[in-house]
Formats: sequence, structure tokens, C-alpha cells
Amino acid sequence: MKIRISILLLLLVSASYAQELLTLPSAIETGLKNNFSIILQSNNTQVLKNNNTAGNAGMLPSLGWTATQNNTIYTTHQEAFSGAVKDVANAMNTSLNTGLQLNWTLFDGLNMFVNRQTLDMMQQMGENQSRITVENAITQIAQLYFNIIQLNRVIEVSRDAVNLSVQRKMIAEKQLKIGSGSLQQLLQSTVDLNADSAQLMLQVSLIENAKADMNYLLARDAVTSFDIVDSIRLLQLSDYEDIVAKAMTQNADLLAAKMDQRISELNIKAAQSDRYPRLNLQSGYNFILQKSQTGFAAFNRSYGPYFGVTASYNLFNGLNTSREIRNARIMLNSSEINVQQTSLDVRASILKLYTTYKTSLELVKLENKNIEAAQQNVDMAFAKYKLGTITDIELREMQKKLLDAKYTLLQSQFDAKKAEIELMQLSGDLIGLFK
Repeated sequence: MKIRISILLLLLVSASYAQELLTLPSAIETGLKNNFSIILQSNNTQVLKNNNTAGNAGMLPSLGWTATQNNTIYTTHQEAFSGAVKDVANAMNTSLNTGLQLNWTLFDGLNMFVNRQTLDMMQQMGENQSRITVENAITQIAQLYFNIIQLNRVIEVSRDAVNLSVQRKMIAEKQLKIGSGSLQQLLQSTVDLNADSAQLMLQVSLIENAKADMNYLLARDAVTSFDIVDSIRLLQLSDYEDIVAKAMTQNADLLAAKMDQRISELNIKAAQSDRYPRLNLQSGYNFILQKSQTGFAAFNRSYGPYFGVTASYNLFNGLNTSREIRNARIMLNSSEINVQQTSLDVRASILKLYTTYKTSLELVKLENKNIEAAQQNVDMAFAKYKLGTITDIELREMQKKLLDAKYTLLQSQFDAKKAEIELMQLSGDLIGLFK
């Protein structure tokens, strides 16, 4: 009885802290807003977006300004051919050079356009990686949420087992007092009660740990109290072929592999651009001012624009261009293989999860019927136990079958829901479902 009172107090204390009613949509909303991995990936995606500019691709000119002033102090002795001699002490010479410089690559073997396409693809890959991070967060939150629901129901089943064991022990005590029972019967009922009580305490501990994990996923204090109000509701998913068809066009991992393949194709074009000539435009405007107390000119000022074109062509670079093209084609082949492998992985994962999903649904139907029969057996066995026509072992066996059926039902429901969530993630429907 002391154990029973302790468990009840533990449950009451646990319930007293449960203040927030956490629904699955609110949990997902909080997680997507606060999750550290999502925030970090969002920052990375923003950097890739910022990098996706025409200037970063090399399509725009560069314009710079420079200014240089030099001052020198010389003591000079000059003798001209005419015989004139000139001595100047501490002569000041000043020069100022300033100007604008413009450099613009007009043609680089179309590499600048390849660079822009690569930057576009890098941005898309960053956005797709953000989607993967979001989907993983949603999957973790949803699965943990339904796990807490399952643990709540397991606690209810364990509590029923404790109550039944308490009644059984009370009957054994009464029978012992009136002489129709035995001490062994009482001891056995006490052992079973303690075992059921320990199981209940363990389940309470598991659910508290699961709630701490949920708070971690939501990026809030682990001791934040909340309660779950939803139930496990299974959806009617599409058939296997429909799920596979969606996955082939929407699966985030498969899209990432295809984007990587596209990057490999662009790398080949980038390497091939080295086989074409380069054409650069240089232009600018200079201003030059010189003052001198020695020499032939005391003052000189010149200014004006300049422009020119530079053409270059790589005649031979040790066959490095050919080597880079060959390596780029090898990487393209690797990326194509990766797409095929990812496609097979997705198909295999869908098949296994779909099998688990369908099997779990059938187990749910079977265990619902099994629980009805097991409950009737326990009720009849308990009535017989009161009359003393069956033993403790027989009653316990009936009770264990009922508990096993209930636990199997709860586990099957959770397995079906878990497979359902993962199937939706693989098919690319997960984010829209939980909005």
C-alpha cells in the first residue's frame, strides 16, 4: 500500500506541473521558429542567396580609383653642354597621379554564364537543404509527440494493472484472515503488485524524459511543463505506387542528388571554357600633376581618358585543361550514379515503410479484437479467483495476456503512425500536412 500511495503522489505531482496544452501544430510551429539547426541552415541559405549575383559570376566590370602623391627633396648640381652650371640646395619635387580604372571581361569562353548558372544551382541546393532540415525537425517533433501519447496510454494500462493487483492482494489478505487463503498466495500477490508498481514508475520516468526531449527540440527549457491533448489518428495514405511517383519528383534527398548532377555538368562547361580566347576591356581617366625646382620643366599637368582591349589565348598549359575536363566528366558520372543510388534507396525505404505501415494497421485491428477476448478472460478469471477456484498463477497469466495485448496495440498504433510520417517525408508531402 505504501508503494501504491507513493506512485499516486508521483502522478499527482507530475500532473500538477502540466500547465500548457501542447498540440502537434503548435509544437511544430514552435520548433520551426526556435530550432537551432533550422536557424543555422537558414543563415547558410541566405549567404548562398547573397552570393548569387551577376558581379560574383564575373559578368560586370570593376571600377577603381587610385591616387598617389610623391614629394622629394634633392640637392642637385647640374652642368649643361652649353657650359652653364646650376646648383640647387633642398629642391622640392612634387608629383600627383590620380585616376579611375575600369576593367571588364567581355568574353571568357562563356565561363561567366556558367558561373551564374552554378550560383543559381548553389542557391537552390541551399534552399533544398533548408527544406531537408525543416522536414527532419518536423519528423522528429511529430514522432516524439506521438511517442508521448503512446507513453501516456501505456501509463493508463500500467495503472490498470496496478489497480487489479491491489484488488488481488486485498482478496488474498481477506482470504488469509478467514482461513481460506494461504500466506504464499498473499506473498505472490505482493510480489506481482510490486512488479506492476515498478513498471508504472518506470513509465512515468520515461514520459518525463520524453517531454524533456520535446522541450529540447522546441529549443526551450527542459523543465517547461506541458500536457498532450491529441490522440493518435491514422490517415489513409495513397497506395505504394502513388507514394513512389510523388517521391521521384518531390523527395528532397533525390532532388539534392539531381542538383549535384547539374553542378557536375556545369563544371565540365567551366573547364571547357579554358579552350576559348579571353577578351578584356581596359579604360579609365588619369590626372597627372608635377612640380619641380630642378630639371627641365618647373610645372607639368596632363589629364585625359585612356582605353584599350587585351586579347589572350592559352596555347599550351601542360595539358591541364584536358585533365580538368576528364576529371569533371568522371565526377559527372559519379553524380549520375549517386542519383540512381538515391532513387533506389528511396524506393527501398518506401517499400519497407509501407510494409510496416500495412502490417501495423492489421495488427491494430487484430489486437482490438484480442483485447476484447482477453478482457473477458480476465473478468471471468477474477471472479473465479474470488471464489478460490483458480490459482494466482492462472490469474496472473490471464492478466499478462491482457496487458500484452494492450501493449501490442499501443506499439502497433505508434509504429503505424511513425511509418506514416516517414512515408510522407519521403514522398515530399510532410511540410504541407502539418501546416
